Amino acid sequence: MQISGTVDRKMTNNKIFLFSGQHYMIKKLHLYIIKASFGSFLFGVAVFSILFILDYVFDLVDLFLSKGVSFFLVLKLFASALPNILKLVVPIAVLCGILIAYGKLSEDNEITAMKSSGMSYKTISLPTIIPVCIISFFLLFFNHFLVPAMNSNFRNIYQEILTKRPLIKFNEKTIVELGEYRLYANKVNRKNNTLYEVNIYKFENKDDYYYGYDDEKNNKKSFFLQNNSKTWHIAASSAKVKFYQNGTQFFIYDGYWQKANPSDINNMTHMTFKSYCFFLPHTEIVKEQTLNILEASSPEILKTIKTYKEQGIPFTAGEIEFWIRWVYALSPIAFVIIALPIGIKAGKGGKTIGLGMSFGIILVYYTLLILALILSEKEYAPANLIMWLPNITTTAVGTYLFIKMVKK
Repeated sequence: MQISGTVDRKMTNNKIFLFSGQHYMIKKLHLYIIKASFGSFLFGVAVFSILFILDYVFDLVDLFLSKGVSFFLVLKLFASALPNILKLVVPIAVLCGILIAYGKLSEDNEITAMKSSGMSYKTISLPTIIPVCIISFFLLFFNHFLVPAMNSNFRNIYQEILTKRPLIKFNEKTIVELGEYRLYANKVNRKNNTLYEVNIYKFENKDDYYYGYDDEKNNKKSFFLQNNSKTWHIAASSAKVKFYQNGTQFFIYDGYWQKANPSDINNMTHMTFKSYCFFLPHTEIVKEQTLNILEASSPEILKTIKTYKEQGIPFTAGEIEFWIRWVYALSPIAFVIIALPIGIKAGKGGKTIGLGMSFGIILVYYTLLILALILSEKEYAPANLIMWLPNITTTAVGTYLFIKMVKK
């Protein structure tokens, strides 16, 4: 009995030792996988951020170098625009990071070694699933509250720049479109906010004019009015510009005002003036409404939606914006579900396959998202249902691939 008891104690101690050793090994492998995935994730954030930022960078550099805006204000604009970029970049970087990391593990036969040591696909996948869920939880707050606040901050800074330097929108010898107005200035002085040799056209519709060359030998382009035109035209030697939130005011000097006669294009109303004050309103109402939605937090959007519904007024733009914030925030979970089986089963050339597959999945995902946006905007389907199309489809395909992988 004594010998038997000693043997039993030894066997128990061995089991505890083996269990403890296996647990330690799994913990080490988890840390190894997390480290590999995090490195690939940061690579994805860097690459895709550069691609998204490029569109902003050219405009911001132009503000600093050509328009005379201070570097500090340009830096503040960039910082305010960054969260709006990150809400798109982070989910894509999650997908890219997991596919590259697990593709490399598969390529180096490390996945095979883990399976040989008795690790299940669940154990291999867990190190990335938990961090991605944490990222999605963070993105919920980020998308619903922080991004709208930074969008509002971006607009306030830009309006501050416009107030101080209203001519940043204007370039010399370039036609600027301001709603139904067209403005041309031969020279721009941004130091004293003055335009020289100014021409302002007001058109009732796009058919009132065409833009072409004076003659075949002359390379100078000009506006030409159609015979049925109801447009008017202001030409002046100079104009001082002052910017307001609802429009731009022009103090025009030494010029004339003309309006075409629809029945006789050669017979125009013509008036000269020494000075004239002209206010050009900002009429892009839809754009302003969209901008306000982007600046509103999700609780504010929900409150507006409720108010509109009580009045029987549709507010599709608000509903789309509210649900797309949820979609972007939870998209990393959909991406991790589809990325894991593809990365684990990538095999030879897994790292390259992972990078290629990430672009393919992103293309399909955003195609579905655009389709969902179109259907909801045209009110063919409710936004609270159709906006989930890309996430549901990605999750469903990923679940199918994962189950198929486990069964093999």
